[in-house]
Amino acid sequence: MTDQVQLTAEQQRVVEAPATACLLVTAPAGTGKTFSLIRRLAFLIDEEGLEPAELLVLSFSRAAVREIRKRLIEFGSAAAHVDVRTFDSYATWLLSEVAPDGPWQRQGFDQRIREATRLIKEDPNAAELIEEVRHLVVDEVQDLVGDRAELVKALLNADLDGFTLLGDPAQGIYGFQLDDPQERLAGAARLYDDVRKRFTDDLVEVTLAGNFRAREPEARAALSFGPALGKVDASFAQIQRDLRTVLLSGDSLGTLDQAAPVLARMTAATALLCRGNKEVLLISRRLHELGVRHRLQRAAQDKVLPAWLSALFRELDSKQPTMDSVLTVVKDSGVDPQEAWDLLRRMDPNRRGDTLDLTAVRRRLSHGDFPDELVQQPSESLAVSTIHRVKGLEFDQVVVVDPGEAPDDDPIEQAERARLLYVAMTRPRDLLIYVKPVTKLSPGQLKQLHDGRWAELGFKAKHHFGMEIRPDDVNAEDPAGTVGFQGDAREIQNYLASVVRAGDPVALVQVPGLSSEEVPRYALEHEGRRIGVTTDTFAKALRTLLPGRGRRLPSGVKELRVDSVETVIGREVAGVNAGLGWSGVWLRPRITGLGCFDWAGEQA
Repeated sequence: MTDQVQLTAEQQRVVEAPATACLLVTAPAGTGKTFSLIRRLAFLIDEEGLEPAELLVLSFSRAAVREIRKRLIEFGSAAAHVDVRTFDSYATWLLSEVAPDGPWQRQGFDQRIREATRLIKEDPNAAELIEEVRHLVVDEVQDLVGDRAELVKALLNADLDGFTLLGDPAQGIYGFQLDDPQERLAGAARLYDDVRKRFTDDLVEVTLAGNFRAREPEARAALSFGPALGKVDASFAQIQRDLRTVLLSGDSLGTLDQAAPVLARMTAATALLCRGNKEVLLISRRLHELGVRHRLQRAAQDKVLPAWLSALFRELDSKQPTMDSVLTVVKDSGVDPQEAWDLLRRMDPNRRGDTLDLTAVRRRLSHGDFPDELVQQPSESLAVSTIHRVKGLEFDQVVVVDPGEAPDDDPIEQAERARLLYVAMTRPRDLLIYVKPVTKLSPGQLKQLHDGRWAELGFKAKHHFGMEIRPDDVNAEDPAGTVGFQGDAREIQNYLASVVRAGDPVALVQVPGLSSEEVPRYALEHEGRRIGVTTDTFAKALRTLLPGRGRRLPSGVKELRVDSVETVIGREVAGVNAGLGWSGVWLRPRITGLGCFDWAGEQA
């Protein structure tokens, strides 16, 4: 190790522990967790003699996986070849290896994780794959609850030489996924206690100290609350009040409207953080009205494939293109061509010479079994997000929407608010400020529907202002122009690739003959041009909000934005019939926003 002088005493204990050690590392915000993790992996390979294939690194978010891989490459060790995955990606890989034709292909991430856990416990083929791993590293272990916690427990019960678990119980904010009230109250501290009981005699615990993130006093304001907040029996109500007092004693931008001109001028990486998606939708709509460019932070589970992938299938004639052909297509896409090639090669099991098997790549994409680094967020300096979605990330500046006081009679809400506020206040490197609550941004009230989306309702019965529109409300099974309305599919694909951009305004427009009373359908329009059509998912949500035969439907839905133009994997025959080639790979506009109903026009 050439940089031992840069390690604190606690970091050195973590980095230089033998490969057989059972390490539980508590790493409060800004204490150099990822710095230590990178050097730990390098030590295990360079000094302990492990092969990269004998190490497995699991983390909660794709952003964390990308950061770990980036730092491993920069560090210059053989550890750059270690397998680093999210829990979702690892479960999908395991299922692909053990049961390539299984029903899991039609299941969601949680079901895949449950099935992967079962295989680890019961299937000998899965056991053989697990036996190749000698040391397990789990990052952000405090985020493990429910199915993901069970997956890690199953791996820990396998025949490992050792493990390294890193996290911070004070930042455990995913307890809301649990049904048991006491489990929700305890949060991630419960998993820590389980590990302590399971490995009583062998466990080595290390707590990292110091702070290497926060560069300004404002950014360090909340760090001292971490140790107390990480306890199972923490005084959550008092900690929540104290954290909010610290927040409100700092600088304020006033109301959102007052803050907008300042936010518009910010060029450093900035996050505007809210408690829930309801606030995110309202704030985003208002910022667009005020002309403030921003992006919505995606959920950790969102797998949004970049548009340049579609170009490979659209522009290359061969199913076995050469490296030069691939790089020619990729070079003008805004990504590093060599990095793109490396990601594509990781999806090609054949890896023959300088050619790429696009059939194999398409199969991996359709299964969701692809490198986590392939998925990236749009680029805007200002991100509007829930606190959950920035877990594990850091920003130069953080603006927190004042969450208000927690109810006096709800200990679970007090605990979750305290942890959320702590996470929000420990994200910045330089500046922590706040804006006042945003409860008056809607002309009505927001109500959550059964599918989780938000609807904007008036105070009078049957008066509806709009509803949340989601990416899966736009059809991906067929290319635009082939279902719902007729258009030249190839021209629409070229238009999506060359004209439509993230942040562009779009609208849903009801088209005569496209809707029925049972299944209302709308065309998606960008500058008056149709680029998509709505799905049964959208129709069901709209009919749930506006039930009854003969009930008037809005003529359109406005105030929507393009999140990105994404590559999707649809029906191969649909692509052939549309003249888009053999692959069933094309572009789809991914849209988001709290849409406003347009009640002008006729009934459905």
